Amino acid sequence: MPAADEVPIAKMHNWIIRLETAEGDAFTPIGLGLRGGMPAHGHGMTVEPRVTRQLDDGSFLIEGMKFHMGGEWRLMVGVGGPKGPDQVSFDFEVAGSVVAVGASLRDWSAAEVAVMQSLTLSRLPAPKDPSNRFSGDAAAAELGGKLFFDKDMSATGTVSCATCHDPKLAFTDGRARSFGTAEVARNAPTLIGVAHNSWFYWDGRRDSLWAQAITPLESPGEMDNNRVDIVRMVARKYADDYTAITGIALSPAADKWPANAGPFTDKEGRTAWERMPANDRTAINTAFANVGKFLAAYMEMLQPTGSRFDDFVAALADDGYPAAKELLSDDEQAGLKLFLDGGRTQCLRCHNGPLFTNYGFHNIATGISENGMPDFGRSVGLQAALLDEFNCRGSYSDLPQDDCSEIRFVGDAHGSYGEFKVPTLRNVALTAPYMHDGRFATLESVVEFYTQTPEPHIGPHELPELELSDQEIRQLAAFLASLSDTPEP
Repeated sequence: MPAADEVPIAKMHNWIIRLETAEGDAFTPIGLGLRGGMPAHGHGMTVEPRVTRQLDDGSFLIEGMKFHMGGEWRLMVGVGGPKGPDQVSFDFEVAGSVVAVGASLRDWSAAEVAVMQSLTLSRLPAPKDPSNRFSGDAAAAELGGKLFFDKDMSATGTVSCATCHDPKLAFTDGRARSFGTAEVARNAPTLIGVAHNSWFYWDGRRDSLWAQAITPLESPGEMDNNRVDIVRMVARKYADDYTAITGIALSPAADKWPANAGPFTDKEGRTAWERMPANDRTAINTAFANVGKFLAAYMEMLQPTGSRFDDFVAALADDGYPAAKELLSDDEQAGLKLFLDGGRTQCLRCHNGPLFTNYGFHNIATGISENGMPDFGRSVGLQAALLDEFNCRGSYSDLPQDDCSEIRFVGDAHGSYGEFKVPTLRNVALTAPYMHDGRFATLESVVEFYTQTPEPHIGPHELPELELSDQEIRQLAAFLASLSDTPEP
């Protein structure tokens, strides 16, 4: 097994497994599979690693390995042979979980401190999107910021990205369901830390931040625009910036393209799009994708800055409990205890890692809206991602198809009915209302929901039966409020 510091966190990578008999001879099984998880937390891997090919006698390439947080992991390898199936388990550590802690921890064990340390921002890697060649580019981020706040990005000239993602509200809008040019069906999630996601939207319909960024521009109820008019606007207002970053001049070609043309506009606009020469459509799509990449470069900079929880864990590790106790109230600490208690709450099954999310999708019986309409979530979103011309495997991505690990190792859409993305809990007290449709107004009502064990709605849900007192519900909510970024002085 690899050493703890050799296993990357939150990065897709490959392993090689070699099978041998007890005598040391190479062994080729009839079948081979593997799965992994964190026994102490009760959760598994959020992607499906696969045996992609045999390298030689007994050696197999495993692609799609991804560990989203440091700590103790267990990998289970199942093999099939002439004498039937067999399984072997390997326990190993992913670095970033345990450091020395101070004395006087009072009621906090070293194991609890280790888990808390895995949840702090010190364990968060820097974001980088290899499918976006402008990722980390300061000039692209500056232009992306201008575009983010520009209402001319919408067809009406009244809506910008910031309409639904207001910096004053942790880049949300405070509405149950967002309103751009009209009300839409879902809640606007925070953009703080969004660059660390592998999938975007509540249903994961996009596989990169830049592909997500351009989708609202053409969506009814959001920006209601079309890609040709977006590119024409950029050519009119930001031509010099665009050319300086990309080396490509949009004008005067953009002036010749028909207005209101695109594959998702009205009938006249769709006809105009279809009649355009193929090379013009490619040029427009390239520029449109670049707009998304500029926006993504800006959103990469929207990072959590640290909370009282992070300060508490750091103080606990450095100076012990006497110094740390001043940072979280008794109720907040009691809520943190509950959060870490896998037997009582199982919060860590989904809300783990520095952003308090496993980046996965789960069915928690919220697939039926308050008006009785079904929302199939991930099962539809995954199909949309696979069909998106701007996905990682498409010609507008800056990553070779073979390197698009996330979309290569997705699960089965048919098994994901009613699943929605696990949101970050960072700044959660600032991002009400909650769930994909904003059905809950307060954190207390969200926690209370988990104690009600609802009937299955769309597919079987994953909620365990939780028993929490009213006081414990308030304490959990109090702890969650401690995850808000500490304002700068």
